[in-house]
Amino acid sequence: MKFKTGAALVAISLGLFVGTVAAKPSLAPSISTPEAADKMVVIKETTKKVNVFENDTVLFKSGDKQFAVKFDGNSYFYDLGTLAPAGFLTHKVRVYVAPNPTDHEQGIP
Repeated sequence: MKFKTGAALVAISLGLFVGTVAAKPSLAPSISTPEAADKMVVIKETTKKVNVFENDTVLFKSGDKQFAVKFDGNSYFYDLGTLAPAGFLTHKVRVYVAPNPTDHEQGIP
């Protein structure tokens, strides 16, 4: 009988732990609407990198194509090609995400 009670406690504890882990917000960039964009970046053939801040929503434009991304995390870099819709890019572009100085009392280290 003690074994069943112990096993039940372990199962409950594990369930609470998994629930806590699953409740964490994702820091990955997410696709947004163009209307929600804080800034716009035009991607040209010569564009190799783009710098943004965490919590920025950026509208990327290339020719007549556009899409927006919200960057929730900081201190990361992303290959824009993994975020862009198919056919948007013709070359590799990196997006560097820095901590937003307005969100941190001490600013950028």
